Amino acid sequence: MAQPTREGTKVESKPKRPIMVYVPLMTPARTFLGVTRALIGIGSWIAPDQTARLFGIDPTRSDRFIGRLFGARELALAGALLVAPDSAVAPVAAVGVTVDAADAVAGFDERRRGNLSTQATVLGPAGALLFVALGVLVARKASASAA
Repeated sequence: MAQPTREGTKVESKPKRPIMVYVPLMTPARTFLGVTRALIGIGSWIAPDQTARLFGIDPTRSDRFIGRLFGARELALAGALLVAPDSAVAPVAAVGVTVDAADAVAGFDERRRGNLSTQATVLGPAGALLFVALGVLVARKASASAA
C-alpha cells in the first residue's frame, strides 16, 4: 500500500531477492598457493627481467617470451585454484602438483648441467617442490571436506 510522504506518495516495491554470491572456502594453504602463483605470473608479465633476476636468472641470457609463457601458466593455475568450487579444488590442485613436479625435475636437471645458480635453484626447482607439497595439502584437505 502506498504511504504519503513529504516528497509525494511512496510506492512500495516487491521485496528483492538476495543476490547469491559464491565464495569458495579458502584454507590458508590454498590462499597462499593461489596468491603466490598470481604474483609470480603478474611479475613475469609486467616486469619479466626483474622477475628473472629475482629467481636468480640473468635476463640478458634468458628469453623473455619463455618467461611470459611461464607467467601466463602461473596466472591460469592461480585463477583456477582461487575460483574453483569446493568440488573442483582437489583436481585443480592436482594439476598444479603435476606441473610443479615437472618444473622441479627440469630445474634440478638444469642445475646438474651447471645452468642454474644457487639462488635460481632455491627459488626455482626447490620452490616448485614447496608448491608440490602445498598442492598435495590443498588437495587432501579439499578431498577430506568433500567426504
